[in-house]
Amino acid sequence: MRETQQNTQWSEPCYEFTFTIFIPTYNRAHTLPRALNSIERQTFRDFEVLIIDDGSTDGTQKLVRQWQRQALFPIVYKWQENQGKNAAHNAALPRIRGRFTVILDSDDALASEALARLKHHWNAIPDAQKAQFAGVEGLCAHMDDDRIAGSRFPEDIMDSNYLDIRKKYGVTGDKKGAVRTNILREFPFPRISGEKHIRESLLWKRISQKYQFRYINEVIQLIEYQAGGLSANTFNLRMRNPQGFRFYYLEEVNIHGKNDALSKRLSSCVKYVRYSLHSGIGYIQQVRGISSPLLWLLSAPIGTLKWIVDRFKLKFSRR
Repeated sequence: MRETQQNTQWSEPCYEFTFTIFIPTYNRAHTLPRALNSIERQTFRDFEVLIIDDGSTDGTQKLVRQWQRQALFPIVYKWQENQGKNAAHNAALPRIRGRFTVILDSDDALASEALARLKHHWNAIPDAQKAQFAGVEGLCAHMDDDRIAGSRFPEDIMDSNYLDIRKKYGVTGDKKGAVRTNILREFPFPRISGEKHIRESLLWKRISQKYQFRYINEVIQLIEYQAGGLSANTFNLRMRNPQGFRFYYLEEVNIHGKNDALSKRLSSCVKYVRYSLHSGIGYIQQVRGISSPLLWLLSAPIGTLKWIVDRFKLKFSRR
């Protein structure tokens, strides 16, 4: 039965479905069936699938049309010119019809009980506290050997936020779950002209300033890193998107990492200087944007040196 009634103890919009499974994809026709098959196996059935195709040229559209005809669940498909995964995310936001959004990469898969377990743990949060929560987040495991990606949470069920989970408790690795759609819409990715990437953790850090998650030590998604994916060549990714990385580290220095140890803050500020220079932003403008001019002064020499090394590396890699 679809959820169309508002919770009487806290304000929440009405939605057509409990979940929207959002799949951003680009030239993954060879792995997309695996993701869709994992959705077909879900034991909880109140959901839709939303696929934003970021300019695929490998027959993805034909594949999705076939699935739309045969699947026992609704699939909404939208093709757009290639703009990057973050742009696909933003394009999905007004089209989502589920109360919760589950983001599933097109080369990954959902555990068969994923939606049921996410719903179970959300229901376990007292109604009077739900407004404080952005959603429920669990673990990822590697497809080939079932290893947990990174580390587990300190407790099997715990309430915290992204910044504390990562910085205070030292949790590492990919984590996936369900996010309340109305909160996800509060935090679209910044759009930077001429660039296609900004780090996804920027979104979760922003959310953590206002909301917490219920974290669970249960596997929600199965992951596989594909050749040619965002993780394949981080150096080239950074050089193609310097403004996005500059923006990320500027927020890290000014907002999200203000309570970090000095060494960590220096590291972030060094990267801010480095990517600012790659973006054509000089020292005076850099200082004006930073919350601590002294921190910038300590970071500028190393950041400049790293920028010079990057320039040499780029020069010789193009020969």
